[in-house]
Amino acid sequence: MKTVFVVNPASGNRSTGKRWDELSSRIRGLGVEHQALMTHARGDATELTARAILEGADTVVAVGGDGTINEVANGFFLGADAPAAALGVLPMGTGGDFCRTVGIPREFEAAIHAIRARNLRTIDAGHIQMKGLDGSPLTRHFVNIADAGIGGVVVERVNRTTKLLGGRVSFQYAAMLTLLTYKPARVVVDSAQGRFEGAAQNVVVANGQYFGGSMHVAPGAIPDDALFDVVVFGDIARFEALRSINDIYSAKHMQNPKVTSWRTTELHVSSDERVLIEADGEMCGTLPATFRVMPNAIDLVVP
Repeated sequence: MKTVFVVNPASGNRSTGKRWDELSSRIRGLGVEHQALMTHARGDATELTARAILEGADTVVAVGGDGTINEVANGFFLGADAPAAALGVLPMGTGGDFCRTVGIPREFEAAIHAIRARNLRTIDAGHIQMKGLDGSPLTRHFVNIADAGIGGVVVERVNRTTKLLGGRVSFQYAAMLTLLTYKPARVVVDSAQGRFEGAAQNVVVANGQYFGGSMHVAPGAIPDDALFDVVVFGDIARFEALRSINDIYSAKHMQNPKVTSWRTTELHVSSDERVLIEADGEMCGTLPATFRVMPNAIDLVVP
């Protein structure tokens, strides 16, 4: 079997790149022969993954955080005729939200043992058609969570920081700063199973359960049920949002009457205002957007 590690050297506050030779030796010592491909710029992981699959990789392992996982996952969809491969994850970032839902261990040796055993779970993916940040049409995939609203602003702020304090503190601090000035936009969320129209702080489209450094935003989401969990945060006042920010970590926000949720396979979100979209921790576009579930899209290596 051919295993390729797509490595983001900037992950873990750049410690991954500095330690990769040592880590690679440990991986081989644990019984996983592999090739490593290093990224150098945004988007590299997608191109490297697509090339690795076309060249016969059976398993492509994303080495980094949630953003790296997203880029690697997008590489699975670049070549329609590419042979099947499995997605593995070696968590080296600060967030780890996708891994929380699917049970991938953050401990190094446990993660490598899972990659060596190659137990597979077939999961869904999300497909987004939207406007890119430059205004042109853009298609992107996600495996965990995408959202439109304050989430994109928070992610942009977090990605400008060093994240030295870890995922939870970095995201919480950024969310609190953003809440001080963010004004909910008027949106229309339309699907066969539910509809929302009005001012919304955030529209969350969830395949997984966690985002923002362990915020339990969609506690009922299951990544292989062929459904999105949609969670709409309505017009929540700044003081109320700041006071209740910890509720999201324990899923108590679902009891708030200004939070609406339902399940669907497809939804369209639009607004007359400029509303940012982020997917798996990467800011990528703006509304309007259509989100569609892709059932049984990726074989994921899990313990």
